[in-house]
Amino acid sequence: MEILDEINERLKLFNAEIAHVYTETALDPELGPDINELDIDEKLKRAILQYGIKKLYKYQYDAYKKIKNRENVLIISGTGTGKTEAFLIPIIDLAIKGERTVLVYPTKALARDQLNRIYSLVKELGLNVGIFDGDTPEKERERLYRDPPHILITNPDMIHIGLALSERFKFLLRTADHFVFDEIHVYEGVLGSHLRNLVDRIREFNKEIHIVGSSATIKATKYLLEELFGVEGDIIEGSKRRRGVAIHSLINSKGASRWTLSAFLSAILIKKGLKVLIFTDSQQMSELVAKIADKFGINLEVHRAGLNVEERISTEEKLRSGKIDGVVATPTLELGLDIGAIDAVIMAENPPNFTKYLQRAGRAGRRNKVALIFTILGEDPIDSYYLRHPKEFFERQINSLTFDRTNLEVLKIHAAAYLAEKFRVNLDKLPELWRRAYKVLNEEGMAKIINSYVYATHNTRKFVSSTSLRSIGPIIRIYEKDKKIGERELPQALHDLYPNAIYLISKKTYLVEELNLNSLIAKVKRMNNDLPYYTKPLYTMDLLEFHKKDEREVYGVKVEYGDMKLLMSVLGYLTYDIYSTRKEKTKNEYTYNEPINFTYVTKGLMIHHPLVDDFNLIDHMEAYHATEHVLISSARVVAGASLTDLGGISFPSGHVVIYDSAIGGTGVAKLLFERLEQAYEISLDIVKSCSCEDGCPNCVYSPYCGNNNKFLSRRKSFRLINDVIEGKLNKRSESVEGSPIA
Repeated sequence: MEILDEINERLKLFNAEIAHVYTETALDPELGPDINELDIDEKLKRAILQYGIKKLYKYQYDAYKKIKNRENVLIISGTGTGKTEAFLIPIIDLAIKGERTVLVYPTKALARDQLNRIYSLVKELGLNVGIFDGDTPEKERERLYRDPPHILITNPDMIHIGLALSERFKFLLRTADHFVFDEIHVYEGVLGSHLRNLVDRIREFNKEIHIVGSSATIKATKYLLEELFGVEGDIIEGSKRRRGVAIHSLINSKGASRWTLSAFLSAILIKKGLKVLIFTDSQQMSELVAKIADKFGINLEVHRAGLNVEERISTEEKLRSGKIDGVVATPTLELGLDIGAIDAVIMAENPPNFTKYLQRAGRAGRRNKVALIFTILGEDPIDSYYLRHPKEFFERQINSLTFDRTNLEVLKIHAAAYLAEKFRVNLDKLPELWRRAYKVLNEEGMAKIINSYVYATHNTRKFVSSTSLRSIGPIIRIYEKDKKIGERELPQALHDLYPNAIYLISKKTYLVEELNLNSLIAKVKRMNNDLPYYTKPLYTMDLLEFHKKDEREVYGVKVEYGDMKLLMSVLGYLTYDIYSTRKEKTKNEYTYNEPINFTYVTKGLMIHHPLVDDFNLIDHMEAYHATEHVLISSARVVAGASLTDLGGISFPSGHVVIYDSAIGGTGVAKLLFERLEQAYEISLDIVKSCSCEDGCPNCVYSPYCGNNNKFLSRRKSFRLINDVIEGKLNKRSESVEGSPIA
C-alpha cells in the first residue's frame, strides 16, 4: 500500500523502519439455515430480518439449538462474525416463552453500550429489558423489582454486592433461568478468580444453572467451562479470526523512543483523515504519548483506569461522534465498546499475549474497511526475538485463560459476601478452600465460627461493602488539595506514587508531595510547565516467607512453587529525559532518608540454580540477576505475561524467585513453573543472539529493574543457561543466602 511506503519513508527521520508486513484476509463463517427455517416466534423472525440477518451462520445455528435445549456452551468466534447474535437470538426466543436471562458484561460501559443492540431486536416484541448496575436510578430499580425483566443486563460487580446486600436484587438473580457471560477472555488473573467464586455463589456450590459463555479471542478446551464456571458443556467455534482484510506492520524502532514513534505515526495517519486508537499497557505511558502528540500538532485524549468515570465516558462519546480523531488507551478500550469506525490501531508496545493483540487489532477496520495495525517493537528481549523471527509473531497460539482459583485474598471476599447473604453457613458442606477462607475471616473478626457453623458478625456486611472485584490490594486515593483526581492499587501504586514522582493524569503533570500508606492517600500538586523528565522508582524486594506447594526438576535443577510473603522497599527514584529519541539515559538518581515499605502475600516459583565452578561471587550475581530478567521476558511468550505481571528477586546463592505481582497471585507464575523448560530455551536464544558487549535492553536489561539494571551480564547468563540445559552443573547452595537484588 502507498500509505505504508510513505510511513516507512517518514520513519527514517527516527532511523526506524517497517520490518515486516502481514496481510490477513478472513472470509465469513460457514452459512447455516435461513431465518424462516428456524423454529422460533414469527414476530422474532420479522425482527431478525429487519435487523438485516437473512441466514444464520452454521455455528450460530448450533449455538441456538444447544441454548434452547438448556445445554451449557462456550461460543468462540472472531470479531465481527456475529457471536453476540449467536446467544441473543435463542435467549430472546426463550424470553418470549416466559424464561428469564441474566446477561453479564465485564464492565458497566460495555453493558450499556450493548443495550441499543438488544433493543433493536426486541422493541416490537413486548419484552421487558433492563440494566441494573451502580448507576441505575432508584426509580428504574423499583420498576425492575416490581416487574422482573426477561433480560437483565448487569456486571459482576453488581452481582457481587447485590447478592450479598440486597434481598430484592437477590430475588432477580435467584429466579433467572439462564446466565450469559460475554467477553470472557477478560477474566484472567485476579478477575478470573473473582468470576469463578462469584459463579460458585450463584450456583450455591452444587445447584444446576444454565451457563453460556462467549468470546472472540480465547483458546477453549472442554475444561474451561469447568474451570471458570464449575459446569460441564460444549465448545462451539465459528471463525477463528476477525472478518475482513487487515494489514499488520511490525515497526523496528532501532532505539528510538516507542512513545515518540507512536505519537509521530498517529500524527501522520490523523492528518490523512484516519481515526486512530493507540494502545499502551501503562497508565503513565498512555499519558506520556498523549503529551508528546501535542508536539506533532494533534490532540489525543487519554482513556485509562484510574481516571474519573465521567472523563472516560466523555472521551468515548467524542471519539464516537467524530469530535476527536484519536485516543491513547490502556486495555480499557480492548472490549467491543461502540466508539465508531476506527481506521488504524497503533500498539506502542507489544501486547502481553496474542489474545490481547488480536483483541486490540480487532478494533480497527470495522464496517468493511481495511484495517491498519502497527506494532512498535523496541529494545527489549522479546521484541528483539520477534524481529529475528517475525513469522512466529503471527503464528502464535492463543493462550487459555490463566487464573488462580486458590487465591485466598479473593476467596475471603466471596466467603464474606456469601455469609452476608446467608447469615449462617454450614462449614461441612463447603469446599476445603472456602473453609480455609472462613477460618481466616474468623481470626480477623469478620465472621464467627461456632462448632461446624460460621455466623455473620456486625463487621461482615461492612467488610463486603468495602470490597471490589477490580482489585485485591489497598487502593491509594490521589488528591490535589481537597479534590480526588484518581486512584491506584497497591503494590502497583508504589511504582507511580512515591514522593517526588512525576504523575500524569489527563495530560496534566503532577508532582507527588506525600504518600501515606496508613491513610492510603497520595497528595499531589499541579505543575505549571511541562517538565523535561519523568521518573522511575529505585526499590528492593525481599522474600520474607516461602511455603512450598509443588516441586519439580527442570534440566536437573530443583524448582519449587508456593506461597510467598514479600517486602517491597522504595529507596528513591531516577529521572529520565522525556523526549529522548534514543534509548533511556538516566539524568539523576535520588535516595530517601527512610525507605517506603509495603509487605504483601502472593505466589511464585523459586529456582535453585547451580553454581558455576570458575565464577566468583560477582560473576554469579550478574549471571543469576540477568537470568531472572530474561526468564521473566520469556514468560511473555510461554505464559502470556505482561511486562508487569511478574517480578523477580535474585540471590548470590543461586536462588532466583519469580512471583506474581498482584496480591494473592494470578496464576501466571504457576504457568511459568509448568513451562519453564520452554522459557529457558527462549532465554538461551535471547542471550545467545544479542550482539551487545555484555548486556543491553535487547537482552537482559529491564525497564522495571529495581536497581537500574546493575549487576547484569549477558555472557555469564548465557554460560549459566547453556550449562543448565546441557546438564553440566550440579553443585548448588541449599539455603538462600546473601543480599537480594530485584
